[in-house]
Amino acid sequence: MCGICGYTGDAIDGTLDGMLRSLEHRGPDEMGRFDGPSVHLGVARLAIIDRAGGHQPLTNEDGTIQVAFNGEIFNYLELRAELEGRGHVFRTESDGETIVHAYEEYGAGFGHRLNGMFAVAIWDARSRTTTLVRDRYGEKPVFYAARNGALVFGSEIKALLRHPSVSRELDPEAIAHYFGMRHIPAPFTVYRDIRSLPPGHMLVWSCAAASATVTRWYDLPMQPKWTDADEVELTGRIDALLRDSVRLRLQSEVGYGAYLSGGVDSSTIVAMMSELSSAPVQTFTLRFADEPAHKRDPEYARLVAERYATEHHECVMDARDLAKELPAVIGHLDQPFAGVISSFWLSRFMKRYVTVALSGDGADDIFASYGHHRLVGPIQACREARAAGTPLDAVDYGFFADRAEWVRSLALTDVCTWRLEYAAFTDEEKSALWSPAGRAWLSGYSTSGFLRRIYEQGDTAADDLNRLLALDIQTLLPGEILYFNDMLSMAHSLEVRAPFLDWRLVELAASIPGSLKIRGRTLKYILGKVAARYVPPEILARPKEGFVLPANTWLRAALAPMLGVVLADDRLAAHGLYDPAYVRALTKRFAGGDDRLTFKVWTLVVFQLWAEEHALGRLAA
Repeated sequence: MCGICGYTGDAIDGTLDGMLRSLEHRGPDEMGRFDGPSVHLGVARLAIIDRAGGHQPLTNEDGTIQVAFNGEIFNYLELRAELEGRGHVFRTESDGETIVHAYEEYGAGFGHRLNGMFAVAIWDARSRTTTLVRDRYGEKPVFYAARNGALVFGSEIKALLRHPSVSRELDPEAIAHYFGMRHIPAPFTVYRDIRSLPPGHMLVWSCAAASATVTRWYDLPMQPKWTDADEVELTGRIDALLRDSVRLRLQSEVGYGAYLSGGVDSSTIVAMMSELSSAPVQTFTLRFADEPAHKRDPEYARLVAERYATEHHECVMDARDLAKELPAVIGHLDQPFAGVISSFWLSRFMKRYVTVALSGDGADDIFASYGHHRLVGPIQACREARAAGTPLDAVDYGFFADRAEWVRSLALTDVCTWRLEYAAFTDEEKSALWSPAGRAWLSGYSTSGFLRRIYEQGDTAADDLNRLLALDIQTLLPGEILYFNDMLSMAHSLEVRAPFLDWRLVELAASIPGSLKIRGRTLKYILGKVAARYVPPEILARPKEGFVLPANTWLRAALAPMLGVVLADDRLAAHGLYDPAYVRALTKRFAGGDDRLTFKVWTLVVFQLWAEEHALGRLAA
């Protein structure tokens, strides 16, 4: 795991050094660089495999290929044997060196040979090209800017901002989508010059033409291959693949552990780790000092830790920690982000004990669990009832029996419109939020339209739930879940590995019908069948929580004064994007107990703090 950075063209004094320093938290063990006549590559290395010999950048036998690599290649031993059999000579025991020779052997399609998480920069002196490649689902980020005839790139936005040609001019479309989704989706970033390379994509920069070509090298197939009758066989296949994925992700020359929320996903990972490890697994959970009644993660985590005799640790935080360090968290994220941030505190705590951690991330995205996933069935049932002329009162509203009218209204819209009900602001709500100046700058960008363009490219043979999952895997998963996973763990030099995102398991999940993912009121139904082999029954029966801050509780209690100050009229006037009356009414309703407004309020708070630190004077309004 590392931070990578670089640029093409002539050397600029101190620039690569500055870019590397900005990434030191990602790789404190070693700084490496390659300076050629047309390219400059840098690596801040966190040494995990071949700690003594795996120096980067890595090169081929004759030095014509240089590779800067962030991530891990989990099948590197098998791939190395294959490449050695084809005559390639290895100089190190590093997993990253397999990328060098796989690129030589297989060319632009080398990514298909890799089972891992990776963001790669490759300089090919023979073709005078620089190639950026991002892994299938976006576990490792890479950002780029094509400016003044040169390519600039890095693992984090802050590295690119150290290059003199990269502007800090803001992108209004990115900001508009932030208010819709709580994060900024690829290919956008908050800065107009800087783009995020989407998952499963590659960029080739030609020094001769001084231009970039971006193409998709991987597309998740969503073809249905299984039926409800295959439940038993699928349970066995998922079990075997997940177990093998865990095995591969235990390869490390440093200490490893696991996030343990006490939910189905992390508990199953810990169970498999315990059975595959010769020593007790170190497990970690987050506990809130004021112990909100609905947050029972520590209780369930202890249950799993006791069953598998792990070395269990609890990190305790409270609202004061959030208030004190929120600016630092926002700084690490480089752009507005109103998703989960609690892993910042837990990851810092974990780094005292381990350098590698396995997590349950990805399971909700491929097996279905989120609130908007639960809406698919009731909305489909409403539409079928309307088409058949049967009473809507007879519809099974599932999780939403107490909100039937709301579901009926959503059923009159398309999926990319109602999907935003579980994000922050819908397009209509954003229009009401903006001031006249904000509306002039931001209202031309429809987040539902952005989602619709992606959704309509999906496989129409898939059922409704799987089509929604395919949309999430391209947007929510890399833009929110994996973004905080990477940024807030690497802020403390902690590498996170997600066994559920092994491409073999993701592709199997994509071929399973939605009826085996949500059945009645059972979420992740088929995964639950696997988990039942490993975890106590109490874990299967508990409601979903995860390491999510009790923001609704804190913002009405300990953080209420902060909320009032941050969203005060005089603070908002500094950028003038909002209608202050709308914000006052929103916060008043939230303070009165409307939990459905939590995401909206938090989205406003985060943007305000980010803007005051990084953008005032450059916001168009």
